[in-house]
Amino acid sequence: MAFMTRISLALIVSLSLANAAWAQSSSEGTIRGTVKDEQGGVLPGVTVSASSPTVAGTITAVSGTDGSYRLLNLRPGEYTIVAELVGFSKYARSGIVVRSGLNLVVDIQIKVGTLAETIQVVGESPMLETQKPVQAVNISGELQRALPLSSRKDFSDFLELTPGITARTFDQGSGGQVYMLRGSEIENHVVQVDGADMGSFRQGWAGLYVGLSNESIDDTQITTGGVDASAPLGVGVVINIATPSGTNQIKGSAAAVYQAKGWNGNNAAAGGKSAHQKVFQPDLSLGGPLVKNKLFFFGSFRYADREVGISRTPDQLRGLAVDPAFTPFANGGKGKYYYVKGTAQLTQNHQMYVFYQRDFTPELAAFPTESKPFNIVGFGGNGLGARLSSTWGSAVTTKVVAAYNDKSSNSTFASFKGHTFPGPGEDIFTSSFISSGRRTGQGRIATTNTSSQGIGPTQKITLQADLTYFKTGWWGSHEFQTGVYSQPRLSIFNDTRYSNGGNPGFQSAVLLDPTNPTGGTVVFHRRVYDSPTIRSNSRLARDYAMFFQDAWKPSSRMTLTAGVRVDRILVKDRTFNKDVQDSWEIGPRFGGTFMLTKDTKNIVRANWGRVADVPQPGYLPSAGGNPVGQTDYYDNDLDGVFETVFRTPPVTPENSDQVVDPKRHMDFIDEAIVGYRRQLPRQVSVDISFVRRYYKDRPARVEINRIIDGVTFKGYKNEAQNDIFLVTNNEWNTQVYSGLEFTVAKRTKKLNVLGGYTRGWQHLDGTWIPGDPASYIQPAAFPNDTGIGTIRGNETNSLSGTADGRSPSWQKHAFRVGGAYNAPWKLLFASNLVFLSGPYSGPIVTRIAAPDPQFGPSTVTLSNGRVVSNPLATTIRFAYATRGEGQIKAPNLIIWNIRAGRNFTMAGRTLDVGVDVINVTNRRADQQFQNGGNQLYNTTNYAIAPDGSFRGQTRQAPRSAQLSVRYAF
Repeated sequence: MAFMTRISLALIVSLSLANAAWAQSSSEGTIRGTVKDEQGGVLPGVTVSASSPTVAGTITAVSGTDGSYRLLNLRPGEYTIVAELVGFSKYARSGIVVRSGLNLVVDIQIKVGTLAETIQVVGESPMLETQKPVQAVNISGELQRALPLSSRKDFSDFLELTPGITARTFDQGSGGQVYMLRGSEIENHVVQVDGADMGSFRQGWAGLYVGLSNESIDDTQITTGGVDASAPLGVGVVINIATPSGTNQIKGSAAAVYQAKGWNGNNAAAGGKSAHQKVFQPDLSLGGPLVKNKLFFFGSFRYADREVGISRTPDQLRGLAVDPAFTPFANGGKGKYYYVKGTAQLTQNHQMYVFYQRDFTPELAAFPTESKPFNIVGFGGNGLGARLSSTWGSAVTTKVVAAYNDKSSNSTFASFKGHTFPGPGEDIFTSSFISSGRRTGQGRIATTNTSSQGIGPTQKITLQADLTYFKTGWWGSHEFQTGVYSQPRLSIFNDTRYSNGGNPGFQSAVLLDPTNPTGGTVVFHRRVYDSPTIRSNSRLARDYAMFFQDAWKPSSRMTLTAGVRVDRILVKDRTFNKDVQDSWEIGPRFGGTFMLTKDTKNIVRANWGRVADVPQPGYLPSAGGNPVGQTDYYDNDLDGVFETVFRTPPVTPENSDQVVDPKRHMDFIDEAIVGYRRQLPRQVSVDISFVRRYYKDRPARVEINRIIDGVTFKGYKNEAQNDIFLVTNNEWNTQVYSGLEFTVAKRTKKLNVLGGYTRGWQHLDGTWIPGDPASYIQPAAFPNDTGIGTIRGNETNSLSGTADGRSPSWQKHAFRVGGAYNAPWKLLFASNLVFLSGPYSGPIVTRIAAPDPQFGPSTVTLSNGRVVSNPLATTIRFAYATRGEGQIKAPNLIIWNIRAGRNFTMAGRTLDVGVDVINVTNRRADQQFQNGGNQLYNTTNYAIAPDGSFRGQTRQAPRSAQLSVRYAF
C-alpha cells in the first residue's frame, strides 16, 4: 500500500510540473470547420461554443482570420453548436454527436441580423472522420449495454462488433474471449482508459487483464489500422475507452444480470459435457458534482460470480478415467472491479482528471484434459491514471498523461491456496514412439497433475507530454504535433515452484492398452530438477520515445499527414545481470484524406506506416534459459529400466545457452491501407478498404552450437551445453496478410447498427530459419498459405511434433453485425451475429518407421562422455509436399444472440428489463484442435473422427437464457 501511495504522489507531482502536453490517442473528439457569411466570405472573430446535457461545462472557440474554428477536447455526447457575432443572427445547430477520438467537420453559415434572433439549423450529424486516414470504429457504451454480445458482459465485448477481428473462447478459464487482428496475437494490443495505458506489461490482452464495469463505458474508439505517430507501440488494436466524468446533476445506475445453471441447453456430443454458464453479476455507478461547475466525480463497481462448465468431448472424458480420482468439475471464480474518477475544471481552458481502478479475479482455469483443479489464474491488479488538458489561446493545446498499472496473472502464490496436489506433474498418452533417441508421447489424453506453479508480478509506468500547434499559412493550414513518451519502468519477474520438490517434477506415461484408459499405464519419461524453486526470469525494460507529425491542409478538401515516431527500447535481464537490448525503433507514417464533395460525405483515404510491436516479455530477449539444470530419464524399451539419460546443464552467465544479437530489435509491421468512406442519408455510413500487412523481423532463435557436416549431425562445439541459440530477429521469412474490409453503420435514436465483413488472405514469404531441422530434411516443404502459425516467433524446430501450429489469427472470412431497435410501446429488440470461418490446423505431420541414417545416429556421445540427442534423427515428417497442403480447417463458428426487453419511465428514472438468448440455434462448433497448439499427426485419428466429423475441443457455449435489469436515474 505504501508503494501505491508513492506512485499516486509521483503521478500528481508529474502533472503539477508539466507545462504543455497533447495526446492524439484521446478519449475526446473535436468539431472544426469554417464560418462564412451568406456570400461565402470567411468571418473572423465569431464566437463558437458547444454544450451538451450529458457533459459538464461549455467549450468555446473564436474563428481565426481564415474563418476557421476548432472545438477541442469534447467528451463523447450529443452537442448543440452556437455561433455568435455582432451584426449577425445567432446560429444554433443541435444533434451533433461527438465520439471518442473522432474529428468532425461542421461548416457554419450565419446571416445578417441581430443576436436577439436565432436561426435554428437542422441537419444530420456528421459521422465520418475527416482529418486522419485512420481505420477505426466507435461503439458507445449505450449500444454495448443494449446488445446481447456475451453472457459475461465483459467491457471488451465491443470487439465482438469490430471489423477485422477474429476471436475464440479462452480455453483456460471462465469463458472469456481472446481477440486477434489481421494475424496479430491476443497480446499485441494497446488498452487505454481515458488515454492512460492500462495494458498489462505481461501481455497486452484486450480483456482479461483489465476488468471494468460496463457502466464505466461512455464511448470506445477501436483503431485497427493507420495509427498516427503519437499512438503507443503495438501491432494489434489500439483501444481507447472514454469513461463518464460526472456533471452538475447526480446520475447513477444499478444493474444486474442473472443466469441459472438450469437455463443452459446442451450442445455436447452424446456422452460429452457442454460449457454451461452460471452468472450473477451486479453493477453500480454514481456520478455528479462535488463543487458545481468545478469539481465532479464518477465511480462504478462490479461483482462477478461466474461458473463455466468445461467443454469436454466423450473421448476426453473416457481418457480422464485414467485418473481414479477424477470427477467432473467446472471452471469459474468470483471477482470485484472498482473504478473511481475525479474531474476538475480548473479554469475554462484547463481541465484535470485522476482515476483509480482495481480488479482481481482469481479463477479456476482448467483445460479439458486436466483431471484436477490445479490450474488457477488470478487476472487483474491496480491502475492509476491522471491527465491535465489545456488550451493556450487559439493556436496551442497541450496535454500530459501519467499512468501506472501492475496488471498481471497470479501476483502471489496465495492464488494457488487449496489447489496444490502431491506428486509430480504427469501427462498420459495413448501411444508413444522413439524420435531422436527419446521416447515421445502421442495423443495426450490426460494431465493428472501440474509440473509447476508460477507467479509473474509486473509494473508499468507511463508518462506522456505532447503539444499541438495550429498554423495558418505556409500554403494552407497546418496542425503540428510533437511530444515525448516514456515508460521508465516495465518490470516483471517469474518465480517457479516445481511439483514434488522437483524430484521428479514431471513424468510422462503411456497406456498399456491404447483403447482402455483404466487398464494401467507405464511411465517412460521422468524429469528431475536441480532445485525445487527458482526465479526463472526477471527483466526490466524501458521505452523512451518522441514523435513529430503534421496534418497539412493545402485546400479545404485535402489533408496530408506525415510523421515519425522514434522509440529507444532498453532491456536488462536481471536474472543474469546483462543488458540484452538497446534498439532504436523508427516508425515513419504517411497518409492523406480527400473530400470528393463539399458536404464532407464522400472521403477517400490512404496511408502507409511502419509500426513496432508493444514491448512485452514474450517478445523481448533474455540472456539465457532456465537457471535450473535438469536430467531427463527415458525408458525407451518400456521395461521399467530408465536406461537413456540426457542432462541439460543449468544456464549461468558464464555458460549460457543463448547469445543475444547486439542488433536485436522489436518486430514490426509495414502496413498500407486505401479506402473510401461515405455518409448516406438517414445517418448511414459505409466504408470499404484494402489492407496489406507485412509482419517483419519477428523474434527468432537461431541454433549456433551444432556441428553438422553436410546433413549429418556430429555433436556440439561447446560440449558443456546442448543447443545454443542466437537470439535475433527473423530476417529469413515474413508473414503477409491481405484483406478486403466492408463496414456499415446506422445511428439514430430508434435504430443503431454496426456491422462488417472481412475477407482475408495470408501466406509466408521467404525461406527457413537457419538451423531448423526441416531445412535439412524437407527443404522444399516451406511454402504455406493457410495456417501459417503465430507471429510470436522463436520456433526452432518445425519438425519437433510440438511446434506451435496455432493459427486462429488467420481466418479467411469474418462477419460481425449487431443492432438495437427501440420499438413502439417502449419495447427493445436487439441482436448480434458473428460468423468466423474457422482456423486452420497448421502443417500436418506424419511419422516414418525409423530415422534416416544420412542424418546421423539417434544419439551422439561427446568427447566429455555426455550423450546427446540428434535433432536430425527425428522420425517426424511433413505429410505433404508443402506445409500449406492438406491442412484441416475447424468448423465455421456462428453465434447468434437476441434480446427482447421493455423500458419503463418514471419521473425521469428508467427501468430496463430484458431477456437474452445466447447461441439461439444451439450451434456446436469446436474452436480448437484436440492437440491444442501442437502439430497434428495422422489427421484421420487426431482431427477427423471415423464418421468423418471434425474432432476438436473448446466447443462454443450452448444455448442459454439470461435475465438483465438496469435502473438509471
